Amino acid sequence: MLPRRLARHLPLVLLALSACSVGVIPRDLPPPEPESPATESPAAESAAAESPAAAPVRYNLDGNRLELPGPIVFSGDALDPASDPALTHAQGYLAAKDYITQMRIEGHADDQAQSERRALAVGRWLIDHGVDCKRLLAVGFGPTKPIADSSTPEGRAQNNRVELHNAQLRGRAIGGMPTDGGGQVAGDLCQ
Repeated sequence: MLPRRLARHLPLVLLALSACSVGVIPRDLPPPEPESPATESPAAESAAAESPAAAPVRYNLDGNRLELPGPIVFSGDALDPASDPALTHAQGYLAAKDYITQMRIEGHADDQAQSERRALAVGRWLIDHGVDCKRLLAVGFGPTKPIADSSTPEGRAQNNRVELHNAQLRGRAIGGMPTDGGGQVAGDLCQ
């Protein structure tokens, strides 16, 4: 018989294990219920009642691509400050999901070299904000993976993008795919 504390988490563990066996990272699992202390002072109870509860951050995936709250925007090859919410979201995701041992930063642009420079810029931002460089792989795809019609300005704008994909789970490539996703590795972010 499992102790009550472990039994409560068993469904989450089984769900995570079943999802990992097919190479897909499970969507956000609900957090475990907090342990309640045996005794809590009345002052602690009233302080907890007065402070507003912060809404938990939700991290959603489309396959293994992290959905961001907004685009990653560039001025040339430099990150625009408008990118900060998306980059902070990615940083928080990696901090919360330590079992993601490598994330692929995919640069997509009309020019291969530009796609690589942009992927590196995102990687450097994440490293500057506390992400271990060994967990990041910057890859450029150039114009090889369009998501819209490149014959229109709107389509070209959609095709020039940076995406973040889970590449390794606990040190193993997800789904047996190469961690570079078939793109050109832009450089070593640990140098």
